[in-house]
Amino acid sequence: MQLRRIEIRDFRKLGHVVVDGLEDGLNVIVGDNEAGKSTVLAALRAALFERHRISGDVANAMLPYNQAVRPEIAIDFEVAGLAWRLRKAFCQKPEAELRGPGERYLNDDAEERLATLLGFTHPGRGGSKPEEHQGIYGLCWVDQGAAHRSLGVGAGRESVASALESEVGQMVGGERGRALLAKAEGRRNAAWTQTGRPRGILKGLQDEVASLGAERDGLRSRLAGLHEKVEKLGAVHAAIERIEREERLPRAVAALEKARADASRVDEMRAACAQAGAEARRTERERDNAAERSAARQALVAKATRAKAELAEAERVAEQARTMSAGRDGAVRLAYKRLAVARAAHAAAVDEAAATEAALGRRRDLESLRGLEAQLALAEAAERRRRAAAARAANISITKAQVADLERIEAECARARYQLEAASVRIEFRPEGSAVVAVDGLPHPAESELLLTRDASLHLRGFGTLTVRPGGGVEALAHAAERLEAAFAEALRAVRAESVAAAADALRARDDATRDADAERKAVEAAAPRGLDPLRDETDRLRSSVGQPLPPDVSDRLATATPSVLADRRRVVTEARDAVRGIESDVEDLRTVRDQAATEAATLVERAAAARRDYEAGLRELAEVRAQSTDDELATQVAEAVAFLATALEVETETRAAADSVDTGSELLLQKAERAERSVREDLERQRQAQRELEVELRTLGRDGFGEQLAEVEGKLERVRLQAEAKEREGSAARLLHETLLEAQRESKDRWLGPVRERVRPYLRLIQPDTEVVLNEDTLELTGFVRGGHQEPFTALSVGAREQVAVITRLALAEILLGSGKPSAVILDDALVNTDEGRLERMHLVLHRAARNLQILVLTCRERDFAQSGATIRRMA
Repeated sequence: MQLRRIEIRDFRKLGHVVVDGLEDGLNVIVGDNEAGKSTVLAALRAALFERHRISGDVANAMLPYNQAVRPEIAIDFEVAGLAWRLRKAFCQKPEAELRGPGERYLNDDAEERLATLLGFTHPGRGGSKPEEHQGIYGLCWVDQGAAHRSLGVGAGRESVASALESEVGQMVGGERGRALLAKAEGRRNAAWTQTGRPRGILKGLQDEVASLGAERDGLRSRLAGLHEKVEKLGAVHAAIERIEREERLPRAVAALEKARADASRVDEMRAACAQAGAEARRTERERDNAAERSAARQALVAKATRAKAELAEAERVAEQARTMSAGRDGAVRLAYKRLAVARAAHAAAVDEAAATEAALGRRRDLESLRGLEAQLALAEAAERRRRAAAARAANISITKAQVADLERIEAECARARYQLEAASVRIEFRPEGSAVVAVDGLPHPAESELLLTRDASLHLRGFGTLTVRPGGGVEALAHAAERLEAAFAEALRAVRAESVAAAADALRARDDATRDADAERKAVEAAAPRGLDPLRDETDRLRSSVGQPLPPDVSDRLATATPSVLADRRRVVTEARDAVRGIESDVEDLRTVRDQAATEAATLVERAAAARRDYEAGLRELAEVRAQSTDDELATQVAEAVAFLATALEVETETRAAADSVDTGSELLLQKAERAERSVREDLERQRQAQRELEVELRTLGRDGFGEQLAEVEGKLERVRLQAEAKEREGSAARLLHETLLEAQRESKDRWLGPVRERVRPYLRLIQPDTEVVLNEDTLELTGFVRGGHQEPFTALSVGAREQVAVITRLALAEILLGSGKPSAVILDDALVNTDEGRLERMHLVLHRAARNLQILVLTCRERDFAQSGATIRRMA
């Protein structure tokens, strides 16, 4: 099949796309990213392989997002040189139409004819799948992102196999050979799994043999256990008779009684030994107490001696400290006299500076008073002018809004007068001679124009009366003008003005007075920032202050008081104050030294008193203990305690030796006798319990008839084993037959796949010389790649290499199909996106070589990659 034209409407993202002018050879269809190139291939698959009545998810996937439309695809193609046209519509009003040379088919008939024409099958239900239903087109049409995967021969395998056989002849008997191989494989599969394990009847028989064998082994084990238990019961009986015959338990009880009597005698001697030891410990404590009292007596004598020496030294040091403290008191008294003189000089300097400062302050107050009085006069004059201007502004009550209203009403009156004059009747008189005109009985100057806004009677002498009635709404305009004139007059009276100009002048006068008042207010604020009253208060306060009489010492200095004089006086005060502070520091230092000396002297005196108290207390304590016992008596008590201790230790040694001579391991013998008696008793009880349990168990097992059961199972096992061996021989023969046929097939398959390798080889030389592809003989899928004499798995190649090898293999298979009369266009949707630039140029040579015989459609967004390829380029429209 060769494609010539494709038209798509409302399919997924494609609104309306036409791809025409498709030729034999290489065709490149170019579109931007997201333009729908892959959707074109999806539309081709839908039109050719999906039934027009398809529904569910497959149909919904054809619809644009959130649109209920009718996807339509029309394809013009050729098969064996004959032109055909297919048109399909889906979802809404689905239909199918196939037109050919003198043929026309509709709906289901069209789809059946199309399947026969192109060699594919429709799915039983659901959507069409490339590898299951679309025949050789599942192999030759490559979706985007799938080029590096398996070839997807799938449903096209029979077509490819048939094409290969047409070139090299039938393999292993042709169809009959394949049928024989399939039959042998079925017989083998009935007995064995693909991994060589038994299955079916053979596995059932082998499982039954294993089950019966396990049952036989279990019965044998239980029967052996029964015999073992009988033997064990006999051994238990013999053990019990041996224990009773040897009188093990009575002998163990007698030995235990004897060991207990021996242990009691040893315990009595050990108690006597313990009593002697306790007496020795008591005597030892008395010896230690006497020694402690003697040591304490000696310590008291030594303490009294040391206290006497310390008392003499403390009294000597305290006397020296008292002498030094008296000398420090004299130095402090002299320092206080110097401090009194310095403080008097400082006070005199402070008084002189204060009098000078007060005189200078009075001079400054007088100057400030003169300034404040002048400032107050300016502020009061400005305040008077402000009040006068504010009064003028207050007397004028007109506002800007009122003037604006007057101007508006005046304008309206003028506009009403203009309208009235425009609508009124104008009459001009040109009397002859002395003719007279009268209007409503009143004479009217003949030379004046008459303007009538209402009905009027004109008396013309010599003519008569002429009545004029103005029309066109003049009367209404006249009334409106009168109302506006009245309102204007009322507005003038309200503001007490004769005209709008007079009102405007009054407003300007008011604004001028307001500005004057504001200017004078600012002048007052400049002269008296805090206000007039505070300024007056401050002036009065200062005036009162300078009116107060001065002390004589201040009055005397009023004429000479200047800032420089005051600075001199303050410098004298500072110098006097510094002198006072220096003497105060000296006094403080002397006082600190004196106080430290006094404190040290008091401390030393207290230490001497404490030393005397310690000495006297030691003498009293020594006298008290000597009153209880003299030093000689205490020495006699210590000697007696040492002698008593030696006697007690000697008695304890003799008693322990006597007990050791009697005790020859009585405690160990008693423990041994107890363990022996307990062991014999427990052993006898265990044997008797085992005897009871075995007797009960043997009575129970004797009723099960293990011997009869074992004989029955062994007979059945032999029968099933013979059946399983026969079935295994049959299965092994089937497996051998299948393996023999497979080996024969493998020997011929190398020749069978030769055309594929021959057609792949020139393409591979263009991209990578000295390489070959390896295909699976059964599935025709790519399994390996040979380069440099070494084979590696196809899946181990890089993504780009897998793309190139898979595309080349598809082209070779398409050529083989073409040779067998089953041509198919090859469609590649961005199948070389992972190929580098160098390899891409060589792949273009591959495509051009293949395009000599095949129609190839390349869908791509990379137009520049094919710009120099010489291919026919079509842009999606």
